[in-house]
Amino acid sequence: MNQEILAHILYGVIGLAYFIYLVQEIPTIGVGIFNIFIAKSNEDKKKLQSISGLYSDGIEVWLIAAVGLTFATFPEAFGELFSGIYVAAYLLLIAIIFRGLSVELIFKDDHPKWIKYMSLAWSISGLLLMFVLGVYFVNIFTGFTYENQSMDMNIFSIFSTASISGGLLFIALSFVLSSVWMKFNGLEDLSSKAFQFIKKYGIIYSIPLLFSLVLMGINNNIVSIISGELFTKYTWLIAIPIASLLFFMLVTLFSYLVKPLITYVSYFLGLAFFFISGFLGTFPYTLFSNVAFEEGLTISETMSSPLALTVLSVVLVIILPIVILYQGQKYVYFLRKDKH
Repeated sequence: MNQEILAHILYGVIGLAYFIYLVQEIPTIGVGIFNIFIAKSNEDKKKLQSISGLYSDGIEVWLIAAVGLTFATFPEAFGELFSGIYVAAYLLLIAIIFRGLSVELIFKDDHPKWIKYMSLAWSISGLLLMFVLGVYFVNIFTGFTYENQSMDMNIFSIFSTASISGGLLFIALSFVLSSVWMKFNGLEDLSSKAFQFIKKYGIIYSIPLLFSLVLMGINNNIVSIISGELFTKYTWLIAIPIASLLFFMLVTLFSYLVKPLITYVSYFLGLAFFFISGFLGTFPYTLFSNVAFEEGLTISETMSSPLALTVLSVVLVIILPIVILYQGQKYVYFLRKDKH
């Protein structure tokens, strides 16, 4: 298999790794965010801790894999990208660290103040994590001010109406999907409180609106995913972002009706179509420029050597099935009804 074909396959694997990470992380992070809103006793907090902490170890492997693969497969694009979004990257790292520490240490001391502050850290780090991830992915699909082989950005450049809407969208999804996740894990009372909360404060109604703002922001320039190479060549691809919007509308509908399984399926498909839209729309660019298409960095311009790509491919063929089997077994084990 030649160098360019391997690079294209790995480009797709990076997108898949990001998707697998998010589709699992959003519900579990939402559980942590919810702990200061609906968990009034330590017993309730321990239940939420159990359905969040048990799964987190394997989930973040996918984020590490996606970032690591980007570095190994497209080193030049990686260097340019993270030099422009280093503030967001540090915020993401801080959120991940505090989230992991708080969920593990919350009951290491029985003092009420300790539990209170760890609960706050757990919720705030989750909110920050979701917001930064939403901003990051919207920027990936919107493009960066990359021109003349230089990233013309400051710490505020990543924030726009679309990216902020993306951050808020991820937060709203984490609230809704964590309500579903509690239901799946048999926490009926807490799930009921969570669904009441998202209805009372209108969180479920914000999802289609926020996603519409994201789509409009992604496609409001001459340089946008719908004017990219694949969307221009195959006009029927416009059905993919439209389908994504429709499925996120169904998330609102079915969460209002308290239909957990259909809500989760709608979320899964909505997120999947969103990522497919983004990665197809930015193809073949590993660093998408919102200045002009030709200013961006392509797969063929930034890919690693044939040997490096071959080694990466062999490692992935061996490791990926093992990780997927481990995670599948973990969900089968921890979702059993006698867990609590």
